[in-house]
Amino acid sequence: MSPAALSEVRKTPLLAPYLRPALYVSELKSRTKAASIEELVAVLAADKLTRHPEGVLEAVSRREDLGSTGLGKGIALPHARSTLVTQRAVVVARSAKGIDFDAMDGQPAHLFFLVVAPPLERDPVYLKLMAEIVRAVRLAKTRQRLLDAPDFKAVRRILIGAIDE
Repeated sequence: MSPAALSEVRKTPLLAPYLRPALYVSELKSRTKAASIEELVAVLAADKLTRHPEGVLEAVSRREDLGSTGLGKGIALPHARSTLVTQRAVVVARSAKGIDFDAMDGQPAHLFFLVVAPPLERDPVYLKLMAEIVRAVRLAKTRQRLLDAPDFKAVRRILIGAIDE
């Protein structure tokens, strides 16, 4: 592969193929942490990424019991590995009102990224996905643009563009 082609391959964020319209919620209906996790997992079930949403919900909730995935600055990154998901997936959601996610800064979460994956991977894609999400939302202006975005296409474009900013 030529150096130019290799450069192009590296420029495509790992997150890009995981950002899909079926895995996007423009406004969460939930108002609590537990209900929001349940709502995010229901999106996986609706897209047939799990036939056992209760088990996936239990896995995500168990992970949450270890320590809140409310990162602060309005971001929540609930995640879990489970044999009950068919493949890695990322659900992206927003909440204009915000949901108390037990973040260290005490602020409610407005942007949510549920990351799930089967338990065994030869490569650390699961961790790299979460790292790219954190990198994408590190700037306040990006977070605000995501909240103001009119639709999924805009959210996707903002996230992908922000990873390498």
